[in-house]
Order: sequence, then C-alpha cells, then structure tokens
Amino acid sequence: MASKFAVLAAAGAAIVASAAVTRAGAEGERTWVEAPTVADIAAAYPARAKAGAVSGQVELTCEMARDGHPRDCAALTEKPGGYGFGAAAVKLATRLKASDPSLTNQNIFVPVTFDAAVLKGEAMVTKPAWAALPSPEDFNATFPKTQNGVNKVRVVLGCTVEADGALGGCTVAQEDPPGQGYGAGALALASKFRVGPWSQDGEPTVGAHIKLPIRYELTPVKQ
Repeated sequence: MASKFAVLAAAGAAIVASAAVTRAGAEGERTWVEAPTVADIAAAYPARAKAGAVSGQVELTCEMARDGHPRDCAALTEKPGGYGFGAAAVKLATRLKASDPSLTNQNIFVPVTFDAAVLKGEAMVTKPAWAALPSPEDFNATFPKTQNGVNKVRVVLGCTVEADGALGGCTVAQEDPPGQGYGAGALALASKFRVGPWSQDGEPTVGAHIKLPIRYELTPVKQ
C-alpha cells in the first residue's frame, strides 16, 4: 500500500491537496515587494503610545505612484485617536512598494497595524501573504517513508522571518504523533517557504515570529 496525502500549511492557510497548490490570499491581492520591518515600526512608534504600550490601527488612503510607492497618503481611520498613529503610518507608507504596474495613479487603501508587541521583540505574524510555498514534490521528498499506520499528522514549527522573507531559526514546537520523523520532515520544508514583507492585516513580517502548522492527511492508495 502506498499513500497519498493532503497538506495544510497554516498561519495564512496554504493548501496542498492531491498535488494541487493554492496560495494563501485571494487572487489579485496586492503584492508588496518592499515594506517596513518590525524594527522600522518600533522606531516610528508614537511616543505617547509607546509610553503606555498602546496598540493602534490605521487605514490609509493613498495614490499609487509610477515607481510603485504610495504617495499623498492620509489617514482615513485611526484607532485609537490622539496617539499619533495616523501621522506615523503616513511616514511609514513611503517604505512600501508594490509590484503591480496596473495600480499606477489608482487610489488604494493601506492598513497599518501598530502592535505594542514590537516594542518587546514579541511581534507575531498571524496573516502572512505567502510569496513562495513548497511544491507537492517537496512535501513528498521530506515526508517519512515508513509505513506505520498513521494517517493524520500535525507539526507546528516556530520560526523567525528573515530579511528576504525566508524562515530562519525554525524549531519544532509541536509534533503529533511524536518521535516518528514528522518534525524533521517539516523542518526540511521550512527553506521552501517565503513570506511577503507586509502581512494581510497591515503588519511587518521581517523580524517577526511565525507559527507554521503543517497537517498531513494520508489516504491509502491501491497499487
């Protein structure tokens, strides 16, 4: 008996099922190729909000310049108000750059999240925009070949997002069932993932931590 399997790589949900890959995020979702880092957000954090460890959320409205950078940005919403999040977000937006030339001269909305966790080095990516994912062949190559009767496997990796979007310093945070090589297989896949520099909810990814759950569901296949 051989096995076929479906794999769910979560923290944004990238699905590999029956050798078909679906990228996280909707088709047509804006792709940022440059963005502020966690360190940039921490440096730009408004003083009053920093003193109180207050988190904030801003939605900017901007026009997309020909060079891919947002310009003429203004804060459409700012929560909570009175902490300077809007002004800080406008300055940070100049560090964003999109890869889609069709956006030139269009008005766009840009979410910017200020999470006080960045001030303590505890920033966590929860909604990544994946720039690259392992192929079905990658999953097959790293999956343990031992036939042990297990048909449901879940591994959670804990990693840090590096400057190029790669996942570095990964460790196995959870492995079920343990001790059968599934954690090591998942670690071997980590180099195949790339995270975009700006998350779907408007947070920096470079310098942040990420939890990457990978679930294998195996079904026997007759030969």
